[in-house]
Amino acid sequence: MRDHLREVADFNVPVTSAEDTEMIAAQRRRAVRAVASAAADAEDCALLLDALGLKPAEGITPVPAQRLG
Repeated sequence: MRDHLREVADFNVPVTSAEDTEMIAAQRRRAVRAVASAAADAEDCALLLDALGLKPAEGITPVPAQRLG
């Protein structure tokens, strides 16, 4: 019985890879930027982001590394 419960529990655990995690981060980054561009002011933006469970820092795009050569 315990083995069966463990199999069921393992089945329901979402599998995420580094690629999936980066894709989700990119989607959240775009969502924050879309909300910010549509908001009437900073207070409106903060309220909308909070309602969506997003944080302003998620909208920051990482600076790409300098190319060598």
